[in-house]
Amino acid sequence: QISRSKRQASGRPTTHSVRSAIGYVLLIESIQKTKMSQKKTVGFKEGPTKAKENKPPPCPASLRPFVGIYDSIPKIHVPFTDLDVSLTVISFLVLSGIRLVLFRVLVQFGWPSNSKMTLDSAGSLASILHSVVLCYGTLMCLITHPKYVPSAKLTAAPLWWQEAATALLEICTGYMIHDAFFLIRDCHVLGLQLSDFEMLCLGHHLATSLYMISARVVGAGHLSAMMMMFCGEISNPFMNALFVTRFAIKLSCCNSATVKLLHTIIEPTYAFVYVYFRLLIGPLAATHLTHDLLIMPHGRKNVPIQLSIVWVALVWAVIYGSGPFIQEAVNMLSDGLNLHYHEDYDYGERYQHEEL
Repeated sequence: QISRSKRQASGRPTTHSVRSAIGYVLLIESIQKTKMSQKKTVGFKEGPTKAKENKPPPCPASLRPFVGIYDSIPKIHVPFTDLDVSLTVISFLVLSGIRLVLFRVLVQFGWPSNSKMTLDSAGSLASILHSVVLCYGTLMCLITHPKYVPSAKLTAAPLWWQEAATALLEICTGYMIHDAFFLIRDCHVLGLQLSDFEMLCLGHHLATSLYMISARVVGAGHLSAMMMMFCGEISNPFMNALFVTRFAIKLSCCNSATVKLLHTIIEPTYAFVYVYFRLLIGPLAATHLTHDLLIMPHGRKNVPIQLSIVWVALVWAVIYGSGPFIQEAVNMLSDGLNLHYHEDYDYGERYQHEEL
């Protein structure tokens, strides 16, 4: 996610890089311990030579909704391939419908109907819904996989895990296509050119979609995609909530004391989560991913080296592109209770509006 701040950092994150490394290691260890507790040991039947069948663990309740949806919908394949895109299409359509409904709801509450402020806020609310679902699903997949190896083949996991992971990658791809479509559509409706921020968003959506689709095509790397998705999306609910409240406090229909208090809480919370995962955990996960894909023998075996190079380049490009927004979040933390997006903040001509 991206913002436009041009302010220079006046301080450094309070969390030391060594602590971030420990945090990432503890995250992986926690995932592995949870997996070990879920494994079923292979026993033996009574008798000298009859062993019990080694059955995979049952699907946990946390992932059954994703597996159920994946199994229940008819499959739509890309022509001349086995690539199923049914959930991608459904995700695009459902999120688009939700976004349009949320726009009408905001207008009913008094938001300006012909303003990018309202269009962007409707998109942010839809993004919050998507991020909550995605973060929950990816975390459950990371926890329940037999072993965290970024380049692992999809078939290394039970069938229910394969279906849940595929469903999540499809849902996320549908979101990326939906958001790209509305970024272009909204600017066209308002007669605006795409801003640098929006061009970067389109680049981000293209990079992540290529990563997820190619992982499905080669049948490996799903874990690496979901780890990076989790590190990137975990701050998204807070960021998009901030994108809504920062506009709400400027509107007479919505700038109540409660909304202002909510905005005051959301901004530093977003800044902390964003800095922790984008500056500390994310780069550590990317370093681990790079080593596994390019250095480890199993990584070079599971994923074609040319594709691994592309993946690594895409991951580090997204991290590099987050630099200015990490800078802004650091500034928010260093400013304490002095809000960056205050009530009199000037968002420029693109966000001029007339209230109803």
